[in-house]
Amino acid sequence: MTAPAAAQTAPDARPDLQTLFNAATQAWVDNDCAKALPIFAQLADDPRIRPGTLPYAAIAVRRGDCLIATGQTAQGELMVQQGLPQLTRAGEEFANEVVRVEQRLGNLAAARWDHDTALAHYKAALALLKGQDRSQTLMWLAQLTSFDSDNQALDAAEEGYALASAGPKPDKHAQGMWQMVKGRILLNRGRVKEGRAALEQALKLSPGTNGRLSVEEALLRADLAQAAMLTKDRETAYRYMAESGAGRLEKSLFTKAGQMEPPMCGPDTGLEPEDRAVVEFTISDQGQVESARTVYANGSYAKASAFARAVQQWVWPREDAARIPEFFRIATRVEIVCTRAEGTGGISALNPLLTRFSQWAPASDGLPWSRWLAAAEAAQKAGKDDAELAALVRLALVDLRGAQDRLASIERGLVLARGGSRAIPAEAAHAALVLLESSRPQTGHKGEDRERVAMDQLLALADDPALAQDALAQDSALSIAAPRRPRSDQAERARAALIRVAQDQRLAEHHPLRQFAQLRLANEAARSGDLDKAGQWFAATGLTQEQCALIGPRPALTNNNSAPSHFPTEALRYGFEGWARTEFDIEANGHTAQVRTVIAYPPFVFTDAARDMFTGVRYQPSYRPERGAACSASSDFVRFVIPGNINTVKVIKPKS
Repeated sequence: MTAPAAAQTAPDARPDLQTLFNAATQAWVDNDCAKALPIFAQLADDPRIRPGTLPYAAIAVRRGDCLIATGQTAQGELMVQQGLPQLTRAGEEFANEVVRVEQRLGNLAAARWDHDTALAHYKAALALLKGQDRSQTLMWLAQLTSFDSDNQALDAAEEGYALASAGPKPDKHAQGMWQMVKGRILLNRGRVKEGRAALEQALKLSPGTNGRLSVEEALLRADLAQAAMLTKDRETAYRYMAESGAGRLEKSLFTKAGQMEPPMCGPDTGLEPEDRAVVEFTISDQGQVESARTVYANGSYAKASAFARAVQQWVWPREDAARIPEFFRIATRVEIVCTRAEGTGGISALNPLLTRFSQWAPASDGLPWSRWLAAAEAAQKAGKDDAELAALVRLALVDLRGAQDRLASIERGLVLARGGSRAIPAEAAHAALVLLESSRPQTGHKGEDRERVAMDQLLALADDPALAQDALAQDSALSIAAPRRPRSDQAERARAALIRVAQDQRLAEHHPLRQFAQLRLANEAARSGDLDKAGQWFAATGLTQEQCALIGPRPALTNNNSAPSHFPTEALRYGFEGWARTEFDIEANGHTAQVRTVIAYPPFVFTDAARDMFTGVRYQPSYRPERGAACSASSDFVRFVIPGNINTVKVIKPKS
């Protein structure tokens, strides 16, 4: 890029100012923002460069562009927008510079799903571009408008293809990319046959694999698999999917995230239960989703972006992410629909205590564990026990590190909670003790021993003198200590713990913890045949059947229905493995109803199988006077694994 004209026109005749201006501009042109920023800051503070002048605007735009490039996005955008109108009015002299920042602003807006702002910036850039220079911005515009009802996306794709085809030697790679984009747009418009034809043309334009695939070529085969599936050509779909490598990683290295929620159905997202999408995303080596975009959806841009926003929040345990080959972390796809209710169905016995803790230490939802770890370390360094404890409790609830690291943080938090610091109120300390202890990984124990040790620890904590006068903390520990499906040697202690909570008059008559315990006791009495006692416990909750279905404790699983017959035949033949998350209601008799698959990997392979599997799953019966629902919008996860599978891809070799 040549130096902008303004770099050759001194804002002041004095050489020192001219020298600074030229040095900053050249560093900006060279993308050396570390060098450019301090010089631009010095120039911006110099009284000789007056607000409202062209040099002042140029400095603001270039400095803002560097701030954006170095991650200081909000401040940088503001500076660019202050100077951009004047540079735009200056005409041809600054055209390249205006294009550069319009593209930058468009990409920023697109990254935060601000469709209209991004579109305005892309159009402003296109207005100043000619010929082949238009291609990249046309691509961004086509991707942005893929879900719009007008012809902008297809027009951009057609123009891009024409540019790639111009000249004596057409660019076959670019032609293929534009055909792939066109195919995706047509699929999203419901023009499936045309979309498949465009994708097949893209495949003809791509080079042979020779055992090696680029990421683009793998994604093209994923697109073709999707198109074939939509046209009911399942055999071809599976063949293309096998070529893409999806679902065929050696040792099933790709599995569900540690934090993985679909978007909510309803007015906040505009999503309906029948809306469906395929979202493509990139996973960092730390396990966080770095970028997510919807490649297929049967709805508008708003709906497509709602799905992508949800996936953007997913996080994998760091050690799991590190085992996924980089080729697959760069671009992975899942099929996804919206969820009808948050969480996994039923209240958590920790919710009331967590609400109390949040009143002392408010926190933003959805922050990754790495942010809380950093906050805890910073607070420890500063000697702030209260801030450190607050961060350690939040960390324990979302920590995706290995067991030893999690345990070390929890032990540190327990020390702080018991330390008697004046900065930590007693109620907050008690809440921290229960929240931390309930998150403790049981290292060194297996199977039944792990459950027994966890129960012993929580019951001992409940009887700790520090908690004896704190009804909420004590009853929370008792509630969590009682397993949902206790073994015979645990049953009596679990029942005694629940009765203590259910009858604790220190809590309000219809306090959620008492309701939680009363519902569990009603279920237990019904299972033992004492329907009169079950009715008494249920009546004590004060809940209607509808309320009970939404907040009652989730029944324990009794039959997982994981018969081999549920494994799709075609998937078995091709060696596909994967996973799915389902959502369903649990009826009072333990049967499931309204089963739907909300997330599935790979797309379209295990969706129906997971639904059929959980249609036959059984949970513990729950007492309801009129046999109503036991739990609404519960969620569960299933993995589809082929023991001894040899039909996997050890690695898809990326092209250099």
